[in-house]
Amino acid sequence: MIFLFLLLIALPIAEMFVLLKAGGAFGVLPVIAAVVATALIGGAIIRLQGLQALHRLRESTRNGETPVEPVVDGFFLLIAAPFLMTPGFITDAFGFLLLVPPFRHAIAREALKRIRASIESGKTTFTFRQF
Repeated sequence: MIFLFLLLIALPIAEMFVLLKAGGAFGVLPVIAAVVATALIGGAIIRLQGLQALHRLRESTRNGETPVEPVVDGFFLLIAAPFLMTPGFITDAFGFLLLVPPFRHAIAREALKRIRASIESGKTTFTFRQF
């Protein structure tokens, strides 16, 4: 619940604050140009890395391997895209961090550790039903 509050209320307020401060310090046109530039650059990087992940996915499946890394990369690129397309410097920072492969792999490893610990402690269970 707190995450949803931060995402929907606090983050846009923080973005507006940063954009207003930047506009006051650098001027409106340079800030607008920077926001547009980060969206364009981020989109180009996502496209490039997405195509690379897709190529690695095809290679892994062709070789009979489990394509864990390409799927993780694709997942985080899908998360990074809206952050980069949303106007603002805070969301751009999060989006660009997700474009750095070692950073997103570290996040994936930590998430896997937490999921595994939650399953082992009995806090999380999976139920499979047959239809």
